[in-house]
Amino acid sequence: MESFNAVHDLMEAHNLKSDQFGNLNFEAFVEYHSSAGSASEVTAVRIIRNGYQDGQISLEESGDLVAENYHLDFTTQYQKYSFSEVDNKLFVSGNSPKMGGKYNVAISPV
Repeated sequence: MESFNAVHDLMEAHNLKSDQFGNLNFEAFVEYHSSAGSASEVTAVRIIRNGYQDGQISLEESGDLVAENYHLDFTTQYQKYSFSEVDNKLFVSGNSPKMGGKYNVAISPV
């Protein structure tokens, strides 16, 4: 439930508007950190807000942020989301062999 609350808090803090299906589409500054590598890029973000995929986050490839090197799709089943009221960022954390273990992603709408 914390992950769903984090998405809601991001939406409220940045006054993000949903599309006709209730989903969020916006540009964001994304900071990705793991032992396998780090990247910081502005990219398109899509967050599904209803149905079976509720909470799914997808990042569009941009610059160094490519699917070959980074996970670009997240779900509440495999990752944990949290929201920082201090800097109004959504944080995604997970653990994967591809990323060399633990990884963290900060998403801040621009």
